[in-house]
Amino acid sequence: MSNFFKKCFWFLAIVVVLNMLYLLVLLCFSPGFNKIYEISNFKNQNFETIVLGNSMALDGIDSDYLSKNGMSTYNLSVAGDHVSTSLLLLEDYLKNNSKPKMVVVGFSSAIGKSYLNPVPFTNPEVEFFYHPNWISNCTNPPLFNFQWLAVDLIKILISKDHRNAKMILGQWKTQKVIPDTSVFKNPTATTIDYKDAYLLKIIQLCESRGIQVILVELPGSNSNRNSLPFQYTITLKNQSTSVVYNLNNYEVSSKILNSAADWLAPDHLNQNGGMKITEFLLKNVLQKESTTLQQ
Repeated sequence: MSNFFKKCFWFLAIVVVLNMLYLLVLLCFSPGFNKIYEISNFKNQNFETIVLGNSMALDGIDSDYLSKNGMSTYNLSVAGDHVSTSLLLLEDYLKNNSKPKMVVVGFSSAIGKSYLNPVPFTNPEVEFFYHPNWISNCTNPPLFNFQWLAVDLIKILISKDHRNAKMILGQWKTQKVIPDTSVFKNPTATTIDYKDAYLLKIIQLCESRGIQVILVELPGSNSNRNSLPFQYTITLKNQSTSVVYNLNNYEVSSKILNSAADWLAPDHLNQNGGMKITEFLLKNVLQKESTTLQQ
């Protein structure tokens, strides 16, 4: 019997060590995982602008460009985020840091209802750092909970593009190019449902703190763009209204982006495309809204 318990002990010890080593590897070599660890420990930061969203905002809004052009910015977007997670990240940021002047929410309606899904879902990486739970970590250890990140680690090992990619002020920057060969095929305007309870909470939280909220639809591939106006009014869950700036309008985005050079993957911009979109956003939206705020 004693040999049985010894074997169980050593088996558990090996499992614990392997999971700890995996976490260490992720912290050292997974930029996204390391970013969430860092932002969960943010204290006394003083950014003028905060960006929220999922992977489309993570790739597409260049916080370094904004910071170098007079608007200090951090991109709090996380790949795979639901708007409920963005609310969590914003609430935690406001508890521990100076309030920003502006919050930019980047929507990804070009790829469907992932961000504004009517059914909320959590982000495993965010939950791991923001809601640590030993029971959950034992029943769903990191080797299983973050197994998809192992694929990213393999890509870093074998791909120069992945090794050279960087996380700068929260934005994922890579020079990798996968051309967008899709064709625009939606000449009629489509409606998008913005009556999400968590989106409303983000807006109300910002309004209560005197923070300006900018809502932006980010551009998808040609086939996923729409013909909604560049600027339109939406109805929120409490029947109040807000304005959305639509960079997914086909005519607008086509003048900014090069289908052959500005894409990292379908519906995701590389650093060149992200800088172009951010430059347009700064000149045509953020600077004007910032002036209005000052007045």
